[in-house]
This record gives sequence, structure tokens and C-alpha cells, in this order.
Amino acid sequence: MEGLKIRRRCKDHFPARLATAWLVACAAALAPIPAPARAAPACPTLQEPSSGPQDIRFVHLDEAVQKGVGALYPGAVLLVAARGRIVHRAAFGAAQTLASTPDGGLRTLATPRAMTVDTLFDMASITKIEATTAAVLHLVGTGRLSLDDRLGALLPEFRTTDKADVTVRQLLTHRAGLWEWQPTWLHRDASGRVLPYLAALPRRYPVETRFAYSDLGFMLLGAIVGKAAGMPLDRYVREQIYRPLDMVDTGFLPAPALRRRAAATSQGDGYQRRMAETGKPYPAAPFPAAQPFSAYRSTMLVGEANDANAWLGWGGVAGHAGLFSTATDLARYAQALLNGGCYGRWRLAPAETIAAFEQAPFDPDQALGFHKTRLSGIAAPFYGHSGFTGTWFAFSPDLGLTVVLLTNRLHRPDREAYPALDALREVVLRGAVDAVTREGVEHGKGQAWR
Repeated sequence: MEGLKIRRRCKDHFPARLATAWLVACAAALAPIPAPARAAPACPTLQEPSSGPQDIRFVHLDEAVQKGVGALYPGAVLLVAARGRIVHRAAFGAAQTLASTPDGGLRTLATPRAMTVDTLFDMASITKIEATTAAVLHLVGTGRLSLDDRLGALLPEFRTTDKADVTVRQLLTHRAGLWEWQPTWLHRDASGRVLPYLAALPRRYPVETRFAYSDLGFMLLGAIVGKAAGMPLDRYVREQIYRPLDMVDTGFLPAPALRRRAAATSQGDGYQRRMAETGKPYPAAPFPAAQPFSAYRSTMLVGEANDANAWLGWGGVAGHAGLFSTATDLARYAQALLNGGCYGRWRLAPAETIAAFEQAPFDPDQALGFHKTRLSGIAAPFYGHSGFTGTWFAFSPDLGLTVVLLTNRLHRPDREAYPALDALREVVLRGAVDAVTREGVEHGKGQAWR
């Protein structure tokens, strides 16, 4: 009825000889403007800490991390975020104390380079979560990849291999039967690619029969991301994930300006070269044969991926290691996960996809990509990961809490033992839970946007 009234009003203003198009245009102009659709509320974004005096709730955490300086690592960065805000962030010690000399030795810096809260870290195996799992989440959430997709259908090199029926889900949960580690840089083809070697390498175990934490599985997931996304892993995460999350300091192969801010790691590739030569702690696969190699690094590594497979085998961009990031950027990514996959008005994946990745289908401490941790006396589970270089983070959707502890524990002369950090990480996690729950962080706050 309203439409007829509008057309009659148009006829009153325009003679009948005018084309119908004029009537249509007039009707459109006189029609009432519909009410705009109500926009969905934006999800929380990570807020910077409030200005003011030091929060005394975190004094004991700072003391525990400071105690490790000089004993466990030269330096560290600690961050705690609760309810979408950084409630504590501090830097300790030095980002670099040693440098290489022209003759291949080491010298102690007269003035150690101080650690700062925005120091860049080699994330090592956190790459599996902050890059590869993030990309798989995004691809699954947008329908371009399925957890039940099979390796042989995704990567042509694997179509006729004993790994053809391995699924994305099995790769994410380390149940694909793959070798835990191999020196892939010794098996590159004539064009420098590692993927043909991984296709030819037989499985070590029957699929799904046991948990075997595997770097090789995440190398394959990185290749799967490139195939499903139509662009390399590093470009995909930079453009599709880090940019909307404002993770401006995160990525592979950092530019020179960022490399100068990076915490130093080890003296070259000595540790992993010895792994390849001795077969310890992982034995060398019997097939195919390794090739001669002489391009090992011997200088102090700053801003170059410490992982030899990532740097020497994959050119610095791999699904298992090679990413650089900061404590704050990592917490931004964790905030999107706490929100059920959204950040502001951007979405990493639907809430149901995030929830699926938090399940542990085979092993109670292994979700899809994420390690799943439960501490005695704390009902809420934590998800996260650690890295060989001394990096670690954990987040709890039930508590709305993120804890990040990044260290440079590898920064010491070659052949010095690398200290374990598990005990310190538990102290920090328990202390953070105690501090924020005493302030009244409500259980379940992290699920408000799911």
C-alpha cells in the first residue's frame, strides 16, 4: 500500500509522457529510509597497562623472574593480562651479553644490551601456535580447510605415500605417526626444497597409536597452509592475521630495524649440528641418505631463526619454528582466543571453531596445536606452548587470563648446558592466577564473547 502511495505522488510531480525510469527513481527517493542494521558489539582488544605506581600484587612474580637472571638466562620479559588489559609487564636483565669476534670466538659486551618490554624474541616452537595453528584456525573458520582433510589430497607429493591418509587433526595433535625430528637441511633437493624428502621419509609409527611430538608434522602443516591459502605461510599470517590484530612486530625474517631489537640466542648451529651427527636425542632415519653439508653458522645469532631446520632447511620460514614476536603481540593473539576468536570487529575464527581446537581428542594434555595444562588446586585449564629458545605462554578462557614469559636461555657459549624453566613457569603461572583472582577476576569472564 505504501508503494502505491509513493507512485501516485510521483505521477503528481511528473507528466505521464516521462519514462518509467523517472517514476522508479522518484519512488526510490521518496521511500522511507530503512533503519540501519544494529551492529554487533565489538570484542575486547588488549588494552595497555594503566599508568600509576607499581602493582604490589606482582612483586613476588618479579622477584622469581629476577632471581633467574644470570642463572637461568641473561634476561626475560614477563607479561600478565586479565580481562582484556595488561595488568603487569616488566623486563629483566639483558637481551645480549656476548658478541662474536672476527676470529670466530666470543667477547663479553662492555655494556650489555638491556632487555626491554618490546624486545623481539625468537619464538621457536611457539611458531606452531602463533603462526601455523593460527593460520589453520583461520582457514578452517572460513571454510577453506577441514580438520578431516587428508594429506594426500592437500599436497600432491604425498598422494601415493604411507602418509596420504593422515589428517589435519592428526598433525595438529602429534598423532600422525611421524618422526619427531630429522635434520631436513641434509636432505634438500636440487632446488633447495625439503618437502620431497618429507614425502619419501617413511612414517616412524602407525597413525594414531601414540603421541609423538613432531616438528615434521608442523612443517607439513605450514606447507598445507600455503596450498590452501594460495600464498606462503609468512605472507598469509602477516596479511590475514597479524595486521588486523595490530601485531606489528611479529613475523618471519625480521627486517634489520627489528633484528636490532631481538634478544640474542645461541652461538651458531652447534647444538643441532651435534644432534644430526650423533642421532641424540632422536635417531637418524635410515632413509633417504643424508647429503654433505658445510654451511653451518658459528656466530652469535641475533634476529636469525635459531632452529637449524627452519633456517637451513626452510630459509627461515617454517611451520614449526622461525617466527619472531614480542610479549605484547603474543598477548594480543591470546586475547583473540580468550574472546572466542574475535578481536574488535575482526574475527580469527567462529567461536565453535575455537572451542573445537581446545578439545583434546587423543591425549589429555594435547589440544589441537595447543598444549593443555591443568595445575593441582586450579580448576581452570590453560592452553599455550613453549619454545626451545626459552619462550612460553599460557592462557585460560575460564579465567580470562594470559601469562607470557619470554627468556633468552640459549644465550651462552656453545656447549654450555641449557637450563630447564618448567619450575619457574609454574611459579609464575600460579602467582599470576593468585594475583588476579585476589583482585576479583570472575571465572567465565573470558567466555563473554564466545
